[in-house]
Amino acid sequence: MKRRTFITSLGAVGGIGAVAVGTNAVFATSSTVNGTVAAKSITGRGGAESHAVLAHEGTLNVDDAEYRDAFSDWQDITVDDSLARQFETDYETVHYNLHVHHETPNKKQSMTAGESLAYRADRPVFNNVQIGDAVQFEPVGADVPRIDSLE
Repeated sequence: MKRRTFITSLGAVGGIGAVAVGTNAVFATSSTVNGTVAAKSITGRGGAESHAVLAHEGTLNVDDAEYRDAFSDWQDITVDDSLARQFETDYETVHYNLHVHHETPNKKQSMTAGESLAYRADRPVFNNVQIGDAVQFEPVGADVPRIDSLE
């Protein structure tokens, strides 16, 4: 084998190996996270304004006066279809968040057991749990951590 052919072959094998390692890092299965819902929040953003509903044990804060009667108890923060449509009319974007206190680490977001992190969720997942509920999920998302489904 000629030296040039050998060096070219090594380069090709090395390139394939680097792609394989990168692919494994990107597509590696994430580990299941166990935790407790410590808080729930909804953020509505429109233009330069941002309003939030934040509930955690014993406390309920609703920024937008228009929505203060929509939530009466920190223990029951759910959004029905009618309220969701109203949010979507009033705000350009609406984010539903579950704030999870980790009982196991979340390696994907470099969170250790004992730490808390807010995860975006869709409305059905958000409505499915309340503060104090135990949750188990596979975290997704890089820049913005998400919970797509609960196990």
